[in-house]
Amino acid sequence: MKFWQKSYLFIIVIFLIGFDATALFLITKSYSLSMEQAYSTADSERHVIQYSLQNRISAISKLYDEINENNLEMYMLPYGEYYADQKIYMELYYNDQKAYSNFPYTVEERPELNIKQGEKSTIRRELNGILYYSITGYLEAPYSNIKFVYIKDIQNLTAYKAEMIQHTVTVGIVVAVLLSVVLLFLLLKLTHPIRRLNQITKEIADGNYEKRADIRSKDEIGEFSKNFNTMADSVQAHIQELSDITQAKQRFINNLAHEMRTPITAIMGYGEFLKYAKYTQEEYEKAIDYIIHQSERMKNMAQKLMSLARLNHMELHPQTIDLREVLSYAERSLEQIINEKQVRIEKNLEVPYMESDKDLIESLILNLMENALRALPDGGKIEVKAHREASSFILSITDNGTGISQDAISKIFEPFYRADQSRSRAYGGAGLGLALCKEICDLHHAQMEIFSKPNIGTSITMKFTILRKICDSSEALDNDSNPADR
Repeated sequence: MKFWQKSYLFIIVIFLIGFDATALFLITKSYSLSMEQAYSTADSERHVIQYSLQNRISAISKLYDEINENNLEMYMLPYGEYYADQKIYMELYYNDQKAYSNFPYTVEERPELNIKQGEKSTIRRELNGILYYSITGYLEAPYSNIKFVYIKDIQNLTAYKAEMIQHTVTVGIVVAVLLSVVLLFLLLKLTHPIRRLNQITKEIADGNYEKRADIRSKDEIGEFSKNFNTMADSVQAHIQELSDITQAKQRFINNLAHEMRTPITAIMGYGEFLKYAKYTQEEYEKAIDYIIHQSERMKNMAQKLMSLARLNHMELHPQTIDLREVLSYAERSLEQIINEKQVRIEKNLEVPYMESDKDLIESLILNLMENALRALPDGGKIEVKAHREASSFILSITDNGTGISQDAISKIFEPFYRADQSRSRAYGGAGLGLALCKEICDLHHAQMEIFSKPNIGTSITMKFTILRKICDSSEALDNDSNPADR
């Protein structure tokens, strides 16, 4: 979305929010005042009706031996029929027994009837989408045992509020349309220099790298134009960077093709040898071993490529994991190589717990230990350390193997890159392990650093800076653990 469009929408939205908020306040205030007026009017009407009713009851009481539910109901009928046309309903209770009611609904709970003589109660309730206002009170002595209920339909106030809202929306739309036309004209005029800059940007993007902005205004746009020209001077450097990235991707494809071609060629060659040639038992076993070895290389390569691709769309599922269990899993997985080389694994886990995705951390440690094993001579050593530093969790894996040259360290995370071609191929490596580890660290927003010297060894340190703090119980569990388990 362009700048003038954003400004246009922003101003319109702010206007509509302010207009609607003001209109809503006025409508709410008007509705509240109207409701208070309706309550006052209803109370006056109730008072007049109740006063008239009391006088008439006093007049007819001389005609009856006693006032009861029957003669009260008969007397109330004309009142009810007259006021029902005005949407006013009445109820009469004699000694808490209903004597008359023309209210069209039956209400189960009537808290407004629970009043004492001399008291008055009011209530507002909605029945079948219609709002009613009810006033309940007793007649004056000597008829203070007669309770009079006045009920008025005040739904017209709600309809009035809805009508006001409708009118406000209509006015708001009309005003918004008029404002939109005026605002559109002003914004197009004000943003004309920006559109010119945008056109220049497109020309530079199409290859005209000598193009520069020629806006000479003394406002912010002119200042932006100068900065833009300064930025354009660095386009060549960025293009070169993009070219390097493209070349790196092409190298990845070429290396992949090369890595796949080598084992496939070997498998086909030995397969044809076994099919057509005459061979001894020793040659047969050698051919089968080589086919299996190359198949393992292809399988490992495919698994790691799939892991690299999956990491780009993966979400973390952090949990508290025990590094001792993860290391035990890695040792079991690499047990054959560890035993063949008689490698010693030392663990110094000051904090054996970390908050992370368990599957990814297992893959991270497994690949790092596998790389370390390939670089180790027989009888070598791998040391795994874990500790906390301020709010960070530090995990490091160190070996005393062949090490990596400084030139190779800068390329070590590239897929298919091998610092030592012979050792990697000997153990089926495809140069994907460290690339996978780097992706895992990036996914955790962790810093990964490599310190290495040829013929001395390599140390890979990972600093996890956004992990949640481990609960005190985990640290207590660590302190209670047997030091030998670390």
